[in-house]
Order: sequence, then structure tokens, then C-alpha cells
Amino acid sequence: MRKKLDSPQAYTDRHAVLDISLCCTLKAGLNISHNKLLAKLSAPDQALIAEACEFTQLRAGDVIGSPSSTRNDVFFLLDACVAMFVRPLDGGKGLALGLIGSDGAVGIQHAFGLGTGNLTLLVQAKGGAFRAEGAAIERILKKKPEILMVFSRNLWAMYQEVAFLAARMQMHDIKSRLAGWIQLSSIRSASLQLKLTQTYLADVLGVTRSSVTLAALELKQQGVISYSRGYLQILNVRDLQAAAHWKF
Repeated sequence: MRKKLDSPQAYTDRHAVLDISLCCTLKAGLNISHNKLLAKLSAPDQALIAEACEFTQLRAGDVIGSPSSTRNDVFFLLDACVAMFVRPLDGGKGLALGLIGSDGAVGIQHAFGLGTGNLTLLVQAKGGAFRAEGAAIERILKKKPEILMVFSRNLWAMYQEVAFLAARMQMHDIKSRLAGWIQLSSIRSASLQLKLTQTYLADVLGVTRSSVTLAALELKQQGVISYSRGYLQILNVRDLQAAAHWKF
């Protein structure tokens, strides 16, 4: 819980901390409005959220949330991408059912007083984010119904994407699903060059690495993508959409 800052010295110390945080953010070339979810809020409401946040750098491969986690952090993503995995309790192979970038936030259920649920949050692409305690955001939502409405709509959009990706698991083959994830990754990271290993993609799709190798090779031979040493380049966006049977 935040301490009440009512003395002149406390006020000065508080703004010194905020200034340092702001400097770090400016050095990264990012600010809170780079998150498209927070950009929908009014400037005063953005300031409320910003006061509850701290800037952090997320590293690829980091797990920032899981069913066993005791933390309740909300991450408003800037240029990082986080995949949402569902994994069986026995530790077996799972699969990814969502990918969030600067369009939204992960762990946002904590802002509604909810638990971690069944999702494991894995950082796919490194980058910046604003992190806040779920309880701090929950207190803001109780006072600001207009922010609550914006966040609720974001949760509904996330739910629709999870349902859509889950349906694709049954409707399409591995090549189509691979093409779809590459397309989604490109959109979320705003780049045609992606750092995606075949081992990671096999984890995303819930299949064997050899299955991903064969599907990626077919896309490469068709001139859709190229890849080397874990780096993937999209060569033809239209053909990638056609392979995915999905125009995002």
C-alpha cells in the first residue's frame, strides 16, 4: 500500500522518484500513451494510472505470471509482446491461446480482484512495460467507472481472440496455424523480422519441433518467409495471410 505523502520533504522525495522514472521512460523513447489501451483514456486518467506504475524492461523468455504465482502484477505493454499459454498441471505440453503487445495489458484480471487463473504469461519479445500492483489499479477502477469500461472492453476483446485461436487448433493444419502465429507476431511487434525459434514455435502450437520444421520449410520454399539461427523474416505478407486462412 502506498504511504501517504503529506510533508514538504515527502512531496519533494516523491517527485524526485517520479522524475527519475520519467527520465528512464524518455530514454527508452516510450511513454504511457504508447500503450494503445491507456491511450484511450483521458489525460487525467492516464496520469492516475501512471502514478500507480513503474517502468520495467521485460526479457524474452521471462515468465511474468502463472497459476502458481503469488504476485498480482498488471503489465501495460509498450514494445514487448507476451504470449498467454495454457499448460496441463502435470507439466506436459501446452499451447498458446493469445499474444498481447502494445494493444493491451496482461494480468489485467488482477485489477478486477480476480486470481491468476489458468494462464502462464511468457514474454515472447523483449521490450518495455509499465507495471502496477493489481490492488492499486483496482482502487482506481472503483473510483473511475469510465476507466473500468475501457478495461472491460479490452478483456472482452482478449476473450474473443482466445476463443478464435482455440477454434483454429481444431479447424486448421499445423502449417496454417504456424502462418497465423507468425502473422499475429508481426502485427503485435510491428515488424516483419521476428526472433522466433522452432523450439519456441512448437511450444506455442503444442506440437513437436519436427512438425514445425516441416511446416516452416514449406513456407520458406514458397517464398513466404526466410529464417536462420532463430530469426524469421516475412517476405510476402499477402501469401502469409493466404497460408494462414486468416486476415487479421
